[in-house]
Amino acid sequence: MMLPRLALRAIHTTTRVAGGQEFYWGPAKAAGRELVGYGANGDNIYQDRLDYWYPAIRFRKEDGVITPIRAKEQADWKNLSAEEKKLLYRYSFRQTLSEFEAPTGYWKVIGAVILSVLGLCTYYAVLLNVYVYPELPPTFQNEYKEAQVERALVLEKGQFLGAPTKYDYENQKWK
Repeated sequence: MMLPRLALRAIHTTTRVAGGQEFYWGPAKAAGRELVGYGANGDNIYQDRLDYWYPAIRFRKEDGVITPIRAKEQADWKNLSAEEKKLLYRYSFRQTLSEFEAPTGYWKVIGAVILSVLGLCTYYAVLLNVYVYPELPPTFQNEYKEAQVERALVLEKGQFLGAPTKYDYENQKWK
């Protein structure tokens, strides 16, 4: 049986800040990782997003490597080496903004799929034209069309509107 959302809220913790305000932050740990904020939509998940760069939980779980550095982090940051600062960053975030925005080359896969589909469609159309569809009737040939126009001109001779007015009957050509 699923607990209703309000009952689940009672399980989560709340924090009091100066001024007596309460903020709902969910559990202190989510999947073994420290909860550091609200996130994009309030869920305790890690997401790299370009529009909201602050995930709700840290990227990596706490372990023996980062625990002493986290304690050192509480003091002056000038005492931290560049490597320790990078390690702190990598435990909080999966990648930097420049890594996130870097091209992946996935456009090549999409292009290959699109060109493959277009090639298969062209092959299918040629296959249908060669083996399935019957030959065009003789009415589509140019000689038949010309004969049809001549016949219409003969039948409509003497009319003063339309195509017969633009045909020279004595020289047998268009004016």
